[in-house]
Amino acid sequence: MKNDDSNKKTTTKDNEVVSIEPPMSAVISMIVMLSTAIKFLPQSLDEINKSVDQGVFTRRLYPDAVSLNALIAIRFLFGLFCLSVTVHAVLFANDKIKPTYLKPYSKLRDDDTYIHLKGKTFLYPFTCWSWNLLGLYFFVSSYIAAYSEEENTTKQLTTLALISWKIAAPTTLLIGAIVKYALWPAALKNKGKGNHNFINLRPLLQHNANIVMALTELLFLGGIPLKGNETSLYKHLPLPLLFGVAYVFFSWSTLRHFNPKGIPAALYFFMDPTLGWRHTISLWILLFVLGLFYTIYCAIE
Repeated sequence: MKNDDSNKKTTTKDNEVVSIEPPMSAVISMIVMLSTAIKFLPQSLDEINKSVDQGVFTRRLYPDAVSLNALIAIRFLFGLFCLSVTVHAVLFANDKIKPTYLKPYSKLRDDDTYIHLKGKTFLYPFTCWSWNLLGLYFFVSSYIAAYSEEENTTKQLTTLALISWKIAAPTTLLIGAIVKYALWPAALKNKGKGNHNFINLRPLLQHNANIVMALTELLFLGGIPLKGNETSLYKHLPLPLLFGVAYVFFSWSTLRHFNPKGIPAALYFFMDPTLGWRHTISLWILLFVLGLFYTIYCAIE
């Protein structure tokens, strides 16, 4: 049987036509999570607008050790580092990765399927979403700190920086945990079938340097707040949750983008919609862990 070119069906190596639509339980779960986050989002944005203060970006945890110019320079260099890695990857990366599906539960083909990360598809992984958002935060926050005395920064710019930080910070820990305890072990198990890519310099940087930069900001530079006031620990939790749910829908819509032949492929084994209820449970676990890391960042703060 020939491969179906529709977005709804694919063919396994046994020529059995299967649906690659996400299970209804996963769709309903994400809609519920999305609706809940949107419901509480106005409270988060109101809190951010009320607390917008350029001074928060010039504050230093250790003013005797870190001058304002040093703070600006470090943030700018962090942002430049993030941008450089992304630009280099988009222009020159040509990664060919063997998928690590959960067999026998997955119905996606893995016998002749590779995930190609090249050009714009390099921007598809969740790691790149978080990495670029972190870089945006460092660029914007360094600009605000540099021009704070001239009162040349806008409220919208400071709001953008705070939103970027409240999303990027907890997602860095999520990425580190997923890579270490899920993706890396699965890739090593599948190593004989192809290059798992995690041992290369760029993935190592994006899966580790992001955590170092975020914790450096939190513990040694400005200590930008993640939570709202003392009685609203979870007021800004809708922001990273919306970010995570948005990526789930994006992942579902790009299953056919990774392979030149149009064969559907899931970048992460837990984002494989053919897993059925296992896929739904994986999504809930991921969002729970994201909320957990948000809480950890708040506790550190």
